[in-house]
This record gives sequence, C-alpha cells and structure tokens, in this order.
Amino acid sequence: MFKRFLKRKLTAYLQACITPAIVEATAAKVLLGQRRERLLASALHSEEPGVEEMREEAKAPVIVSLTTYGQRLYEVALTIESIMQGTVKPNGIVLWRDEQDTRPLPLTLQRQVARGLQVLPTRDIRSYKKLLPALQEFPNAHIVTIDDDVFYPHDFLEALLTAHEQAPRAIIANMVMKLTRDAQGIPQGIRQWPYCAAIPEPTDDSDLFFEGFGGVFYPAGCLPEEVFQEATFSTLCPTADDIWFNAMARLAHTPIHVCPRSDYDFIAAVNSASQTTSLYSVNNGCENLNDRQLRAVWEHYHLQGQ
Repeated sequence: MFKRFLKRKLTAYLQACITPAIVEATAAKVLLGQRRERLLASALHSEEPGVEEMREEAKAPVIVSLTTYGQRLYEVALTIESIMQGTVKPNGIVLWRDEQDTRPLPLTLQRQVARGLQVLPTRDIRSYKKLLPALQEFPNAHIVTIDDDVFYPHDFLEALLTAHEQAPRAIIANMVMKLTRDAQGIPQGIRQWPYCAAIPEPTDDSDLFFEGFGGVFYPAGCLPEEVFQEATFSTLCPTADDIWFNAMARLAHTPIHVCPRSDYDFIAAVNSASQTTSLYSVNNGCENLNDRQLRAVWEHYHLQGQ
C-alpha cells in the first residue's frame, strides 16, 4: 500500500514538474526550427532589398556590423536574414571576414550581397572584428553590432533606434548588467552582477555594463581614439572585447542605457555543442578569464572608482 502511495506521488510530481518542462522545450525547439526554415527560404529566394537608403531627416547612417569564423560562415546568413526581415532596415550590413579566409561565399551570402550585404576583409583581431573595422570604415555612422549565432526579433533595430532618439548620446544595449563593488570600490566578479530589466526612462548610471550578445547601438563618436590601441587591448583583454568597449565608454563619459524592450526574444541559432569553443565558454571557464581581464583593464585606466 505504502509503495503504491509513493508511486502515485512520484507520478504526480513528474507530471506536474517534468512533463511541462519537456513540453515547453519541445515547443521551443519546434518554433526555432520553423523560424530557421523561414529565414533560410528567405535568404535563398527573397529579392527584396535588405537595406534601405538613408532618410533625409537622419543625422547619420545606421550600419549593422558583425563578424564570423570557421564553420559559422555557412550559418551566418540566417542571422543576417533576421536583420534584413526586420520592421526597420539599416542603411548597411557589413560582415567582416578574416582576410586570410579565401573560401568561396555560400550561396545564401551571395544572394544577400545582391540585396545589400557587404562582405569585407579585415585582419584577424578576434571578436574585435565586430566593431573596430566598422568604426574605421564608417567614422560618421551609428554602428549596431550583433553576434553571428543569434536570430534577432523583427523589431530589434526599431527598438534600438527608438531608444536612441530618446537618448542620442548613449550607448544602447539589450543585455545590460549592474556592476557591483566591494567595500574598497573594486568591481566584484562578473558572475555576481545582476542583469538590469528594461526601464522606461533609463538613467545615466555609471555602473551599467553592456554585453554584446543582445546587440549594441553605438552612436557616432561615442568612443575615444584609444579604442583602436590594439597593443593595449591584445595584452590586457585579448578575448573580452565587451570589457574593452565598456572601459572606452567610461573614458569618453558616454552613458549606457538599457533598451526598453517588452521582452528579450533572442533565439540562439546554433546548438549548445557548437558553443564549447566560443569566447563565452573560454572566458567563463574554470579560470574565469573575464574577471582577470576586467581587473587588468580597470587598473590600467584607473577606473576602480568610476
């Protein structure tokens, strides 16, 4: 009797807790697959422009910039297509590619080039390729950086531009953390920082720290010339470009704001296995290189009290 009672309890528990989780995960997988198929079909067959001309009232063009490497070259078109299918299109999309990579472009990227995508060569400066070449090539443009392994929501760029209109000087990001400090004012480990929810009227909080994963809007002229000091960043934080760009924002006294989105509809376009060699995995491994690189940059520029 008691065993039957325990069996019923266990069955009820599994139905209440595990089954909904499995159903939810399965539904998410189905939705991901459906969106993947739609993006692939559009990348292969759409003839609609993926970019648009700069509007007369705009003060600067908006350029979406990203980089890729290795086998992701054959998947990155899906990320680009999620931007091309947005409610607001940028004035340009640039995919920065290692100049040593001579592989022919996949058909999907060839089709997107015909619709406005630019694929430009650059030196291999790792994840820094996502932003630095764009700052040099388009010094008077607003630059929006994205990752190559994410499907972005339809209103991604529209939401960033709306936030930019409300705070023209600010760097706008979807994924923002609140930097916390110890009693001496030294930043604590990054894993201890909480994420900030979207807020309707963001304040110029000097302890906000943006992440590149959710997309970042850099208004023209928001970073100092120091940002190009390759010898410095390759020594202090070679695998943590977010740390470097946050430090540069502080040097320029550029405010950081959270994009006031109602949700964070970012869906990874690659499975978790392909992330094992990503910079996130490297930086957050056993040694937690992020914290070491943060301390190195903050100490070098005397940012402990900022």
